[in-house]
Amino acid sequence: MTTAVDTVRSARETPYEGPLLDVRDLHVEFATRDGVAKAVNGVSYSVSAGETLAVLGESGSGKSVTAQAIMGILDMPPARIPRGEIRFRGQDMLKMGKEERRKVRGRRIAMIFQDALSSLNPVLSVGFQLGEMFRAHQGASRKEARDKAIELMERVRIPAARQRVNDYPHQFSGGMRQRIM
Repeated sequence: MTTAVDTVRSARETPYEGPLLDVRDLHVEFATRDGVAKAVNGVSYSVSAGETLAVLGESGSGKSVTAQAIMGILDMPPARIPRGEIRFRGQDMLKMGKEERRKVRGRRIAMIFQDALSSLNPVLSVGFQLGEMFRAHQGASRKEARDKAIELMERVRIPAARQRVNDYPHQFSGGMRQRIM
């Protein structure tokens, strides 16, 4: 799984001088039948424009849970964030409402899962799924969204992108699915 922070500024966005992503003393726990499972205990890091951060750790160390907490996609409950801060461009993500956070997610900050096949909906074409981002966040028409999907597929070197835009995830190799994501 990779977390990507979009550093491209749109024309109507004001420049931000601080870190793009600032995580401070993040704690995540899960309620279980056997009590509380502490999955993340005090993670802190900061990522500025142009920087790349690699989060390494053994299986079960909390890498995915940390990324899911940042993205706001943990199921709460059973998950709970008892303390910590997640700031994106200075805004406290934990204090944002669902709709405000949804507007940030996908357009400004995204997460690419390691298993791209399970990240893509098997009954929707890849082009439809890529285009959905442009329809939801930019109000693009179906044709505009399809054209953007083709452009993105070409950018990550998917061969014959224009002909394959209506193909389904299982019709692509694992590497191609990761590039699509």
